[in-house]
Amino acid sequence: MEKDNNLQEDIVIEEDVDNAAASIKNIKEKLKKCETERMEYLTGWQLAKADFVNARKDDETKKTEFIKFAEAGFALELLELADSFDRLFANEDSLAKLDENWRQGFEALRGQLVNILKGRGVEPMESIGKKFDPKDHESIGEVDIDKAEKDGIVMEEMRKGYKMREKIIRPSLVKIGKFKS
Repeated sequence: MEKDNNLQEDIVIEEDVDNAAASIKNIKEKLKKCETERMEYLTGWQLAKADFVNARKDDETKKTEFIKFAEAGFALELLELADSFDRLFANEDSLAKLDENWRQGFEALRGQLVNILKGRGVEPMESIGKKFDPKDHESIGEVDIDKAEKDGIVMEEMRKGYKMREKIIRPSLVKIGKFKS
């Protein structure tokens, strides 16, 4: 009988060894599955965080662009006033008829307006003598010229163009030289 007891213990030990090996294998599989899920969650979280950071940057950029757009609209309205001053000062006969104090007052007002526009990044563009560029200029006619090298060059500026922080907010209205042989 003792032999039977030893045989049973050997069998139980072998079963425990088999169970332990199976348990270890099972635990290792579960661990591997957990590690895979952890990496998926970590990767997903990192992507979501990066998307959030990018969305925040995009939102800030859009806000900045909106503010610039709103400022550009207001600047365009002020440019109409600047154009009125330019027309006043271009008409020398009318300017000469004005009282000296009034003329100085208009010059001071125009100076203030120019300073306000400059403070907002608005600068006039130079056009006369430059090659016509449809990004900077809007052609409203042609001027006959006698030199081929002036063909396509801005000869007259009917309305000044302006940039705001290096972006064109109003193109110049110009007449372009056209060579006729």
